[in-house]
Amino acid sequence: MKKSRIVYLAILFLSFVYIFIDGGFLPYTLFYVVLFLPFVSFTYLFIVYNTFTFSERLDKREYRKGEILDYKLKIHNVTPLYIPYFTVYMHMEGQMLISGMKTEHLVLKPFSRREFHFSVPILYRGRYKIGISCIEIRDFLNLFSLKYKMGETKFIRVFPRILPLEEAKHQFARVSENEYLSRKKEMGHSEIDNIRDYMYGDSLKKIHWKLSSKFNKLMTKETHSSSEKEFWIIINFEEIPGEAEYVLKIEDRTIEVLVSLARVFLSSGVVLKTCFFRKEQITLTYQDMNAFNQLYELFAFIPFDQKVSFNSVMDYFIESMPERQSVMVFSPMVNESCLESIARMHANGHNISLFYCDVSGQMKQEVEKALAEELSELGIRVVNMFENMKEFDDMPDTKAV
Repeated sequence: MKKSRIVYLAILFLSFVYIFIDGGFLPYTLFYVVLFLPFVSFTYLFIVYNTFTFSERLDKREYRKGEILDYKLKIHNVTPLYIPYFTVYMHMEGQMLISGMKTEHLVLKPFSRREFHFSVPILYRGRYKIGISCIEIRDFLNLFSLKYKMGETKFIRVFPRILPLEEAKHQFARVSENEYLSRKKEMGHSEIDNIRDYMYGDSLKKIHWKLSSKFNKLMTKETHSSSEKEFWIIINFEEIPGEAEYVLKIEDRTIEVLVSLARVFLSSGVVLKTCFFRKEQITLTYQDMNAFNQLYELFAFIPFDQKVSFNSVMDYFIESMPERQSVMVFSPMVNESCLESIARMHANGHNISLFYCDVSGQMKQEVEKALAEELSELGIRVVNMFENMKEFDDMPDTKAV
């Protein structure tokens, strides 16, 4: 458009010079035609801008990853005017989500229609803006432009898949649960947390008769049931460097495995305690299957955008976590510092399973060796969420929430 304006001003200047060279009818006519042509062109633009029509159709607003998104766009030039500059700008998020959805530069003939139809599988979870961002129309001289802003932005929500881990050949969930119950069984039915003086209202079953006779006063024992099934889940939401497609793939697999395992555990009566950092350290408890929708909604769209090092997050939970817990660590990327924190957690008596996607850091080869050999020797279960779960690549979701 800048070039067109320069050309127009040059023609206007030459037509003005032409008057001084030859001041007849033709030079003046040419000058006034050139002078008033932009007004005519803008009037044309104003008419076209206020008369064109378009429609968008989106079959629904909520999807599960892998489902087919169906989007249709229709544009109609209802005037007898030729429109040489008609540009449809699509939302960048939609362009990333849907292959082929891009900015369209159109030429609309009189009374013509243009249609665009996209029917593609959705590849990544998240919230996305879909469809037209704005429409720009220019006059036939390419001197002016008007933009039509959308009154409503179309958003869609794409939920992560729920993988059938309970049916997988690698029984991650069942093995972890069985080991946990076996270890708890060895610890006894209940464990004494504290001994204190008897208080009014305490159950007689809680009185420690042996100590009561020894100290000549009633003593009450505070216990917790070790038969209660409980898992701790620590999640790394630290920002992941790399290409957008690579990062989205890693983030999606981490969330898919997390929510799928959570579904298995909650349906089996296992209490889950999820620990992560979002401006502050957060621990959320999910008691049973009734809480799964709440967990699923939370982690379906949570971003991996934290600047705080995951190692400091791990250190905090190591300090605050009770002894001898079953812990699952979900970290998309693993480095040497992360392994040090996991080893320290293991030394505190915790039963640990590490779920990861890739290795980062300067000591990449050493970390890969530790993941393949050293951690398993310590009794730490290591699961690569891509290599060990290839059967879930590109598979449709078959579970309902």
